[in-house]
Formats: sequence, structure tokens, C-alpha cells
Amino acid sequence: MIIRILEYWAPLLLWLITIFSFSTDAFSKVETSRIIVPILTFFFPFLSPHEIEVWHAVIRKCAHVTEYSILAVLAYRTMRLDRTDLNRIRLRTVVFVFLAALFDEFHQRFTASRGPSISDVGNDCLGGLSALWVIATYETWRLRSRSVL
Repeated sequence: MIIRILEYWAPLLLWLITIFSFSTDAFSKVETSRIIVPILTFFFPFLSPHEIEVWHAVIRKCAHVTEYSILAVLAYRTMRLDRTDLNRIRLRTVVFVFLAALFDEFHQRFTASRGPSISDVGNDCLGGLSALWVIATYETWRLRSRSVL
């Protein structure tokens, strides 16, 4: 029982804590621009300041998609532990990711330099859904390749 908690639930909870730490002022647009903007300027010196800001925003939105893709994989893995109904597991994973995204945006409401955004919830859910699509595609391919043998 303890091994299951450590192996399945601990990574999921640690990733949730990581996501919520990204929602603090330490990862606000102003703070991440101190790292991302110089890197973009170094690698793409021909970009205008406006273009740099656009790419900074794109990178930040991609981070939302990525972190919630990872969350979906960890949640799916944990929820699949004792269940065999894949559709129900996928639905629960989607609901879990959606609730985590809502709670994350609610949390940002209480930070000084950030605020809640429904579009960020959409990006987060897009990340979760894309991860579940990859998982479902892989599982289908795996089942089909085994049935051929």
C-alpha cells in the first residue's frame, strides 16, 4: 500500500505542487521575461521588441500546455491503477485536469502580479487532452499490434 502511494500518488502530488508554484509571482510575466527575453534576443537578434514579446507569450502558453500534459499523464497513470474501464478513466482524468486548472487560476487571483484567465484554463485543458489523445493512440496501436500476433 505504501509503495503504491509512493509510486503513483507521490509523483502526481509533487507535480501539482510544482504547477501551483509556477502560479506564484516568481513565475509572472515580468519575472520570466528576465530569462526568456535575453535568450530570445541572443538567438534571434533580428526580431523587433514587439516580436520578442509575442514569442515570450507563446513560450509561456506552451509551458501551460506542457505542464498540464504531464499532469494528465501522471493522473491517468494513477487513476488506471485499479480500474479497467478506459473510457471512465479518461473522463476522470479530464475532469481532474480541468479542476486542477480551475484551482490554479483561482490561486493566481491571490497573487500580486498575476490574475486568473479562462484562456489559460483552455490551454491547460488542451495540454491534458492532447496527452490523453497520445495515450489513447498508443494504447490502440499496442492492442492492434498484439492482436495481429
